[in-house]
Amino acid sequence: MSEYQYYEFQAIDRPLTREQLASVSSLSSRADLTPTRAVFTYSYSNFRGDPLEVLEAHFDVMLYITNWGSKQLAFRFPRSAIDLPPLMPYYWGVEEVSLTTTEQHVLLDFSFNDEEGGHWIDENEASLGALPMLRQDILRGDLRAVSRLAQRRAVSGR
Repeated sequence: MSEYQYYEFQAIDRPLTREQLASVSSLSSRADLTPTRAVFTYSYSNFRGDPLEVLEAHFDVMLYITNWGSKQLAFRFPRSAIDLPPLMPYYWGVEEVSLTTTEQHVLLDFSFNDEEGGHWIDENEASLGALPMLRQDILRGDLRAVSRLAQRRAVSGR
């Protein structure tokens, strides 16, 4: 089986400008790009950019899935719109959850590796679908999704 990687980015707060579209388009000839969404799929090569840097510069949500079991969901928030102290218990000391602050943004990144891996990815799994709504929940202070991810880690020991 060949390798498969899927990256999807979404802009929620505002569409990308022409300059941003050109910048994102320059990252790969495999871009399916609109002013609010970018999808990159790879079977035999890799994404040339740093996904979290692309998220921070242009988008609000990112999903990464591979057929060998890696999964990543990351959100970008305006720094002034997110209350950091309530998030601390969920990422402090948890390697699957990271929080990065920049001058303008906060990036909340969930990364998991399914050791089973090696499975085919169906179209429903490889899509952000309703996941961007979790970003809105977190912005409103609803941390149930973050809590569930932390509980998943505690129960599974991963």
